[in-house]
Amino acid sequence: MKHLAAIHVLKGKLQLSDDDYRALLANLTGQTSSKALSDAERGRVRDHMQKLAEKLGVAAPRPAGWQKTYREATPMERKVWALWNALGREGRIKNPSPQALRAWVKRQTGMDDLKFCSWPQLSGLIEALKRWEERE
Repeated sequence: MKHLAAIHVLKGKLQLSDDDYRALLANLTGQTSSKALSDAERGRVRDHMQKLAEKLGVAAPRPAGWQKTYREATPMERKVWALWNALGREGRIKNPSPQALRAWVKRQTGMDDLKFCSWPQLSGLIEALKRWEERE
């Protein structure tokens, strides 16, 4: 769902008409409706639109190392990031930045970054974030 919302925000920033938007979808995926797209296709459309928005100067560029770091991350590291970001979107974390996540990981595990955590440490972080999510 997050890709779909971002796609529509980017559509507005790019000031795409409905016909232009559907042509873009058809070019990238062969579909003319974002509802018919798979999650992977939505991600591809979102990335393409984000790059267009960055080139036109209507959206801030993503941090340079983000994609490389995310691609190299293990599924458990991605789960920690996803839970952290979800808590940030819900307003349960005052500072949802990557630096704040690293500081929290350091306090919880003693490790400087997620990539240095062992499987049991990552599992513990995931469970702690899930408990945090359940709290009111």
